[in-house]
Amino acid sequence: MSTMVKHLKLLAYFGSVVMLLSLAGCDDDPDLGPSSSPSDDPSHYTVPDKAYTPVLSKPVWVVPGDNLPAGVVPAAANNNVEIIFFNGRLFMAWRTNKTHFASADVKMYVVSSDDLGKTWRFEHEIAIGTDVREPRFVGIKGRLLLYYVKLGKIPTAFTPLGVYRIEYLGPGSWSPPVQTADANEVLWRLKKRNGLVWMTSYRGLDYGPSAGELEVLFQRSSDGLTFEPLGGDGVVYKGGVSEVAFEFDETGALWAVTRNEDGDASGFGSHLCTAKAGDLGNWDCPKKSDPYRYDSPWMIRHGRDLYLVARRDPNGPFDQGDDALPFEQRKAKYLSAYSTSTKRTALYKIDRDNKKVVHLLDLPSAGDNAFPSVRRLDAHRFLIANYTSPLEMTEASWIDGQIAQQGTQLYFIMLTFEPQ
Repeated sequence: MSTMVKHLKLLAYFGSVVMLLSLAGCDDDPDLGPSSSPSDDPSHYTVPDKAYTPVLSKPVWVVPGDNLPAGVVPAAANNNVEIIFFNGRLFMAWRTNKTHFASADVKMYVVSSDDLGKTWRFEHEIAIGTDVREPRFVGIKGRLLLYYVKLGKIPTAFTPLGVYRIEYLGPGSWSPPVQTADANEVLWRLKKRNGLVWMTSYRGLDYGPSAGELEVLFQRSSDGLTFEPLGGDGVVYKGGVSEVAFEFDETGALWAVTRNEDGDASGFGSHLCTAKAGDLGNWDCPKKSDPYRYDSPWMIRHGRDLYLVARRDPNGPFDQGDDALPFEQRKAKYLSAYSTSTKRTALYKIDRDNKKVVHLLDLPSAGDNAFPSVRRLDAHRFLIANYTSPLEMTEASWIDGQIAQQGTQLYFIMLTFEPQ
């Protein structure tokens, strides 16, 4: 079996979701339907306490693809991908446009498959004359919900206009959108753990001259519809942080990786924050940022081990240590250097003892890349959906990839933890 995981293409290896899960013997999540819907909750799996090696399969290209359903016409740039298993099907949502940047022509497609992408069924299209990003699925109490963020249509601006939610009603049928958060808030991660939905989001995004204007929120819900804040008003960090990935360890304690792009008194880059199981709204974040930046972060747990999938800059840290420069000059310099350098999507391991993020390996990626969505298949295997510029654009910078006519494509890849 392990040889097949390493060397066969994903679709040929899996055959069908039902066959895969009958071989895996995973614990099902009752909220996600029948046995062909694997749970994403690490507490539902028993992983022997031993050393494992992460192994990647070959990528299988999904969008564009000959097997997409009628009515789905992807443009050149395909990104912001999200997947989830529900009622025996794999659902996928993604954003498509002529370029990476905002416009009135942006669409978000939703499709589903009962054979891991060999065939797809059209589910929904979101086309509202403006930008839409950050699709987030969650399945709870027999309901499948899709959250997304509405933004403006000016290519050079990132202008949040509200978080919206729709609900799956049946094949090709979804509820009308409901606004769930103010225009000032951007949803980042939704996870169902221990029967509850947990959410990170951020608000206050403004590319003005002042620092320390962002607030990170951490909230939870029993139904995926109504959320309550953790720790008073739910604000767990104030400063330059926006995107935050999180996961719970085997004790119920929280671990989170932030993206500190806008900078604050801690510097620029990222933080590895923690919170005790009994006090999840009280985050302990280091006073000094890790100078490396991890965009579009997604965290998973395999046994006791925590991992991060995120964008990597192989050219060095985001924070270059130019502390003598005024804050805004440093920020402008760092953002310029970051945009004009190459990028990869990478798998990292969290060194819990030393509270560090450790690079392990890169996923197939070049140019514009990294918006991973990761769903568990069984005790040792995870399905990753991601986007990238064509892989031959190895030396293209991030900005070059964003504006290139070749666009960006979506692929699936299998991450397997094999015992050493």
